[in-house]
Amino acid sequence: MRCVQCLLQRFGSAKLEGVPREENGNADALEKMGSRMDNVFLGQIPLRIQEILSIPEISVFQMKEVMQETWMTPIHNYIHTGTLPEEKLQARRLRYQAAMYVDYDGVLYKRGFNQPLLRCVDLEEGHYILREVHEGICGNHSGGCLLALKVLRKG
Repeated sequence: MRCVQCLLQRFGSAKLEGVPREENGNADALEKMGSRMDNVFLGQIPLRIQEILSIPEISVFQMKEVMQETWMTPIHNYIHTGTLPEEKLQARRLRYQAAMYVDYDGVLYKRGFNQPLLRCVDLEEGHYILREVHEGICGNHSGGCLLALKVLRKG
């Protein structure tokens, strides 16, 4: 969804058009034949091999993800490597704080007393989640506490 939204911003305008049911009869018939359990129609479906790509290939360069410093970085580093800040008070605070977090497959989760594990997100992802729940398909204009509970329910 986020990828589509980023791509739409590059265009001046975008328009979605639906194909009327009358003009989409072949696709509907093919879908119905393919979903049937018997193989009566299997030999009747015409098969054409397209040798030329309909979408040109593009070069994709994989970039190494740069880990940005967030509020989670010290906790994540302490859980993985045991590194603590040099100041005694900050080190003690970090040890107590890190006891409430757990790392599964490189993703940091906060343990809840009577809740499921809560996935920790950075500022940008947190804004995206709240915007989707508040303005998106689940949208209503509830208060902060109700919005947070709705985010928890949606996972």
